[in-house]
Amino acid sequence: MSEEKLFTQNYGEMVICDFCNGGEQTMGGCLIGSYAVCGDCCESHGYYKADEIDEIFDNDKTFADNVIAYRKRVHGSGDLIITIQSF
Repeated sequence: MSEEKLFTQNYGEMVICDFCNGGEQTMGGCLIGSYAVCGDCCESHGYYKADEIDEIFDNDKTFADNVIAYRKRVHGSGDLIITIQSF
């Protein structure tokens, strides 16, 4: 049986806020568990002062830059490669 690749895409540079589905160009942000929260959502919901925050991102960098740096630091790579195959 042969496998045919139908589609391959690297989504590693794609960053969206898990709360508002945007926010990639906002500054700062934070992590709450596995949720990445943009700077605007952190400000509007008071998350910078919340106890459940796992990491507060650098306010001098964009949310996107912070998340990509976090992925590389924690996982060793920023890649998120998706391949769809048929069998």
